[in-house]
Order: sequence, then C-alpha cells, then structure tokens
Amino acid sequence: MLMFFNISYFLVNLKVVVFSIFYQMATDQATHHVNLDFLKEISEGNTDLMRDLINLFITQVPTFSEQMELYLKNQDYCTLAKFAHKIKNSVAMMGIDELTSDMKKLENICTSKPDNNTVKTLVEKFKKISGEASVELQHILELL
Repeated sequence: MLMFFNISYFLVNLKVVVFSIFYQMATDQATHHVNLDFLKEISEGNTDLMRDLINLFITQVPTFSEQMELYLKNQDYCTLAKFAHKIKNSVAMMGIDELTSDMKKLENICTSKPDNNTVKTLVEKFKKISGEASVELQHILELL
C-alpha cells in the first residue's frame, strides 16, 4: 500500500513538473500575460482544479467585457467600481498582474472622480489583455 502511495505521489508530482516545463515553453513563444504560480500554489498542484478554474475564467471573460462596456456606456461608475473589484480577484488568480493593477486603478477612479476617457481606456485595455490571456490559457489547458 505504501509503495502504491509513493508511486501515485511520484506520478502526480511528475505531471506537475512536466506541465511546468511545457507551460514555460509555451509561454516563451506566446504573449505572456499569465503567471499560474499562485493558481498552482492554491490548488496544491491539483491539475483538475487548475483546469476547472482556468475554464471558468475563460468562460467569464466575454461576460466581464460586456458588463464593463454596458456600465461605461451608461456611465454607471458606482457599479463599474464594484464590478472592477470583483474582476480583480479573477485576474489575480490567473496571475495577470497588469490587469489586477488596472482593476484596482479602475475601482479607485470610478469611486472618486471618474474621467470617462480614462475609464474607457482601462475598459478597452481589459478587453484586449483578457482576450489575449484567454488564448494563452486555452493553450495551457491543452498541456494540462
């Protein structure tokens, strides 16, 4: 029984190591917005959990973009600030540090003195980078 456990443990760790190597190779060749170190840490290397969370993020991105566009169009800065706060956690989990920072900035701008041009720039940047990150994550899913 102990030998089976050791072999199983070895295989799980081997899968994580192989994933890390292929992930590094894939991201070296692609746009690099994603850093899955935090996701690996909180999932304790559980690739099924990582896969589920990545899939969830990928499916949420279009809705996030649509909602942000709607709040911007309606100049509903209060709701946009709350939404940016919510999104911040999702992008942070995927290690998209640039967007994490931008969502903090968007939240602060929308709660203080909103400037429509600045808000629009941040929303457009979110759409662009989150789209690129989704493609990157899709490639990573193929390696998991």
